[in-house]
Order: sequence, then structure tokens, then C-alpha cells
Amino acid sequence: MIYSLIKYLLKVTIYSYFRRVSILGQEYIPTQGPVIFVANHPSALIDPLVVITGIKRRINPIAAAEFFGGKIKTWILKNKFHMIPVYRPDLTKDLSKTSNTDMFTHCHQLLLNQGALLIFPEGTSETDKGIRNLKTGAARIALDAERLSENKIKVQIIPIGLNYSNSHQFRSDLFIKVGPPILTENIDSDSDNQVYDLTYLIKTGLIDTLLHTGSKELNKLTNSIENFYQNYLEESMEIKKNDAFRHFEIQKKVIEATVYSLTNHKDKAVKVSNRIKKHLDRNKSEGIYLSDAFKKLAFSEVIELLFGFPVYLLGCILNLLPFLLVKKIFKSIQVKEAFRGSVAMIIGLFIFLFWYISVVIISTLITKISIIGILIFIVGYLSGLYAISWSKLFFIFSQKLSVYRMKKLKSKAYHEIRTEQKNLLEALNEFRAVFDLKNN
Repeated sequence: MIYSLIKYLLKVTIYSYFRRVSILGQEYIPTQGPVIFVANHPSALIDPLVVITGIKRRINPIAAAEFFGGKIKTWILKNKFHMIPVYRPDLTKDLSKTSNTDMFTHCHQLLLNQGALLIFPEGTSETDKGIRNLKTGAARIALDAERLSENKIKVQIIPIGLNYSNSHQFRSDLFIKVGPPILTENIDSDSDNQVYDLTYLIKTGLIDTLLHTGSKELNKLTNSIENFYQNYLEESMEIKKNDAFRHFEIQKKVIEATVYSLTNHKDKAVKVSNRIKKHLDRNKSEGIYLSDAFKKLAFSEVIELLFGFPVYLLGCILNLLPFLLVKKIFKSIQVKEAFRGSVAMIIGLFIFLFWYISVVIISTLITKISIIGILIFIVGYLSGLYAISWSKLFFIFSQKLSVYRMKKLKSKAYHEIRTEQKNLLEALNEFRAVFDLKNN
């Protein structure tokens, strides 16, 4: 009962924190039988919450023991959230626990009883695209559980790719890709390296579900190309803004094409990438941060800005106080980068929950009509979300206004930027044509 209530509350929080959550590959999620879900780990506490709330069956996450804390907290996490502590040798003072015998035994029993585990095989959380080197724990647990059952059970390992547009930014996007099951029968049963062979298959499966580049340098490069080229590509291919799967596919293709170009046409590719960086830096120096800024202002945008303003204002009035409080508390806390989104989301959950419970109680006491408080909650919640959407639209409008002013007041700079933009698009289209030819 408590678990279901908290899970529902967390699901509402997740879908409030992110603007859009899209899931592809739900048909690969088994509704029964022993299964290990494996996922990348870019955003600390948000990652397990996203997986747990997105899958209907009960999941037992493996979590670092140092996050369990005192006896009461440990009891709650183990008994109400079904978490299993894993001890890391470099962070555990009690060396007798570093073998994690109890953890492995617990996991084996769960799988033998047709249960589900959640493991983040990277071991630690870092805000990176793609996947880092994996620990072998997931493979060991799957293989050992099957041996203990005398091969009466078959453990499915399901890769889950968590692709955040920005996990630390409120109302950003999340695309979840679930990959096909990985089975132990896919490795050589006579191999002396079964654990490593299975771990390799897990990593390969995860790479397929993620925007994986393989290095931080390549991450920076593909990010620059995406910022400059993504919108143009999607418009030329007539891809809708809310088509998360096609958006993901395009990003994957950009990464593949970038790697191919750097491998086969390195000098030319490096020159173009440097020009893109210089071009984007110049745009920023002129106060232009969005590629959409060079598009004409649509009539529908003007209408929404005008008629949506009262709703925006209402959302600000009803949500400004808790919003400022969350912001102030968050700024006063020092957290690692990978935990920023998680901490912000949790603070927001408690502050806004307390705020709206208080609003409902006070308005009910004043008016003696309980429905008034509920209506204020619904209106406040929906108008608050719209206020964020409207403010983003207003930012786009202000960017387009900046371009218009630059065109009128600094025509030379404007034409230089537009000319370089055109030349870079032509250069990237040449790379694209070569890459497409290679793949056809």
C-alpha cells in the first residue's frame, strides 16, 4: 500500500519534472519471470525512479550501501522500496562486507523466485552521454542464478537507455529506449570468460539504446553539430517536433556520420567542426543562443503570446512563492553534478506538495467549500506548467527580436553570420551525402 502510493506520487513528480517522457520498446519488458534490468546512470537518484515508475512490475534496485544511512532509513529503503545495498570496497570501512556475499545471495533468491532486479552496471553516476566501462556484477548474478537453479530458469537481461536532453533542467525531455533481451545462451557455454562475454553483450545492448560516442571530446563535437544542424535536418526530413523516436534516430545518425567523417576525412572534418564552434561562439556574443532565432515569427506564436499571457500570469501568482523557495534551498546546497537534477526534483516534490496541501486546507477553512481548494490545486498545477511553456516561447520571441535588431542596426555582422551559416550547412550536407552513399 505504502509502496504503491509512493510509486504513484513519484510517477506524478517524474512526469511533472520532465516536459515529455517517451518510451520505445515496451514490448521487450517481460511481465513475469526472472529478469535483470540494466541501465546507464547519468543522473543519480532520478535514474532508478524513472525505471521503477515506468515499469508496472515490482523492481528491486541495487543501490550503493553508503546511501542507506541509519537503521530507520535502511529499514525503509529495504522493506518499503525493496532496495538491495551493495558495498563498494573504496568506500566501505568494514572490509568484511566488501565481498557482498549477502547481496549476491539476495539477488539469486529473487531471481529463483521469478523476481526483477535493477542494476546500473557502470557502478557510479556521471553526467555523460553514452555508456562507460561496466562492472561484471549483472552478468555474474544472471549466470550464478541459472546455475543454482540447475538451468531450470532462464534470466532475461533487459537493457534500458535513459536519454535525457538535460536531466538537471526542469521541463526537459526524456527518451527511454528498451532493447531486446540478452540471454546467457547467446554466449559460448564452454568459454572460460563467460562473465566477461556476457558483460560485453550487455554493453553492446546498452550502446544500441543510447547516444553513445565513446569519448568526452566526441561528445562536445557532436553536441556542437547537433546545436547547429539538428533543426535543419529535422525540418528537411519533415520530422515533427514531438517525434521523440525519429529525433533519437537523427541524433544517432549524426554521431555515426561524425565518427565516419573524423575517421575518413579527418582534416576537413576538424576544420568544419572548428568553424561551427567559432560560428556558435559569435552568435552567443551577439546574444543569440537558439538556431530557431533566425526563423520568422509565426502568427500562431504571436497569438499564443498574447492570449496565453493571462494564464502565464496566473501560473506565476499561484506558484512563485514555492518556486523561489525551491530555488533558494537548492542554491544553498553543494551537490555533485550527477545529483543536481535529483536533488532539485526531490526538493521540488516536498516544497510544492506542502504548498498545495496548505493551500487546499486554508482555502477550505476560509470558504467552507472543499471543492474550492481542489480547484485551486488543479488550476495552480496546470497554469504553473503552462507558465514554463509560455516563458520558453517568450524567450524564442526575444531571440528572434534580437536577430531582427541585429539585421537593422548591425547589418554587416548579420550578413556575415548568415553567410557563414549557409556555407557551414553546405559543408555538412556534403559530409551527409558521402555518409549516406557509403550506407546505401
